[in-house]
Amino acid sequence: MQLTKTEEQVMELLWKQEKAFMKDLMEEFPDPKPAPTTLATLLKRMTDKGFVGYKEYGKSREYFPMVKKNDYFS
Repeated sequence: MQLTKTEEQVMELLWKQEKAFMKDLMEEFPDPKPAPTTLATLLKRMTDKGFVGYKEYGKSREYFPMVKKNDYFS
């Protein structure tokens, strides 16, 4: 399964940080930054595709990659 260009951009940030909350990803995103709802939608789609997992801490989610960078690009 392939990721869209924007989803790949989010994955690059997750691979770099290893795990991150949505606010951490927003801070790392280059300008123009996506709307928080857009990022939330991307993360949900990527979770559904099996690329991203998360742990819940109350209402916050800490996201992490489920696919290694080498595996995705091979």
